[in-house]
Amino acid sequence: MTSSIFEEWLVNFDKKMRNQARKFLLVLDNATCHVHGAQLKNVKLLFLPPNTTSKLQPLDHGVIKCFKMEYRQCALRHVIARMDGCESASELSKKISVGDALDLLEKK
Repeated sequence: MTSSIFEEWLVNFDKKMRNQARKFLLVLDNATCHVHGAQLKNVKLLFLPPNTTSKLQPLDHGVIKCFKMEYRQCALRHVIARMDGCESASELSKKISVGDALDLLEKK
């Protein structure tokens, strides 16, 4: 995600909320892409304090950690299974696309 993509999405989301006559509070962390300069009418942004993600987002410690560990194991198996046809494992690991990643996890 880049700041320009985020800002474009944010402006479109604000328009959608304005068309529906809804007000919306969006809680954000301090990711660098969350910088914006748009004037929003129906969306208010609330930024979490710095360095509080681990305390305020407990999924990072449980569900997401397990998901990442499972994905890494699947990706490693994928790389090992295809090492014979490639010069190096690092070269092969760079060739895993988003579609490949989803396929690896779907099989689990």
